Amino acid sequence: MRQLLLLVLLFFKISIFSAQEKVQIKLTSTSPSASLQQELGSATIKIAYSRPLARSRKIFGELVPFDKLWRTGASDCTTLTTDEDIVFGDTILKAGSYSLFTISSNTEWIIIVNSDTSLHGENGYDEKKDIFRFKVPVEHIQNFYETFTIEINDINSKGEGFMKILWENTLVKIPLKSKADGDTMALIDNYLVQKKSQDDKLLFQAANYYSITNRDASQAITWLLEAEKLDPENFYYPNLRQKLAVDLKDYPMAIEATKKAIAIMGLKKLKGAEKLKAKIDEWELILKNNK
Repeated sequence: MRQLLLLVLLFFKISIFSAQEKVQIKLTSTSPSASLQQELGSATIKIAYSRPLARSRKIFGELVPFDKLWRTGASDCTTLTTDEDIVFGDTILKAGSYSLFTISSNTEWIIIVNSDTSLHGENGYDEKKDIFRFKVPVEHIQNFYETFTIEINDINSKGEGFMKILWENTLVKIPLKSKADGDTMALIDNYLVQKKSQDDKLLFQAANYYSITNRDASQAITWLLEAEKLDPENFYYPNLRQKLAVDLKDYPMAIEATKKAIAIMGLKKLKGAEKLKAKIDEWELILKNNK
């Protein structure tokens, strides 16, 4: 009986403690914060923003009214930071940090780059602090984006890409471009075109850059032939030349360059010659069938 009484008292104390315990339910954010960092050519671009959810609401034209200034997200203003000058849209954007605002319509958006990054939404926005504005077309897409999204994508080897804004069934694409390609092409023009450099490594680098950026393959081959004369035992020079020759469907040159690469591999005891020999067989068959 005594044990039963003790158990009842213990249960009573636990019940009182449970009743007095404070319980808090933490709500998840309906506009979670986000950030992204993307290397683009020689530039590093950072974007910080909040990502509101659609939550069964009509977005553009209602929640985000047409023809009115929008923070391009939620909470604090969306910011973009670049560590070097880039082309944003069709205008040079100097290295620094900026806020991004937009004015939407059903067919095009006005993109606004502003110097004030301290704003909470549109509060305190001053048009006099705009760096520049430009317009981009709207794309209406099939995929539905529940969460407001900003991404940098479709990047190519020239340091070009797009900043994409997606929400609901709307997509806006802003062209981006690093200065890297312009700097590289200026260096090539200065040292190889103007000064006629005889640095075999520089000749190879220029040819390789032309290859990866899909530029003039014939010019790249010319530079490689010069590099091969300066360093006849470098495997990489004829090996790249055979790849460019194939792009031009110049199979006799591809065969000649590959045989040269194989010979160098033999001298330096490098592996992989069998794969190159198989390519020669393939190209010789193509030439035979084309006769």
